[in-house]
Amino acid sequence: MENVLKIDKIEKYYGNRSCLTKAIDNISFTVTNGEFVAIMGASGSGKTTLLNCISTIDKVTSGHIYLGNKDITELKGNDLNKFRREELGFIFQDFNLFDTLTAYEK
Repeated sequence: MENVLKIDKIEKYYGNRSCLTKAIDNISFTVTNGEFVAIMGASGSGKTTLLNCISTIDKVTSGHIYLGNKDITELKGNDLNKFRREELGFIFQDFNLFDTLTAYEK
């Protein structure tokens, strides 16, 4: 089967030498065409960081992320902008609307 997503030994660190936090620790997995995947874990275990890295909101410290055959960890500048614009879509958990404004005020 064709890999839709391949995560290859990714790590993500936040902070600096005096205060370093490892948010993702050497994660690897693949998702094939037609597969359904759930990401589960305790609060603070890195779920959101992983999704942010896959969606190019955040950059990995090391490792590679492939969507289809494209290594998205190597994309920069206009290539990254084009990828986000043409190949990604987001469905947010919340509507991200201003609940204090009317439609007219927005």
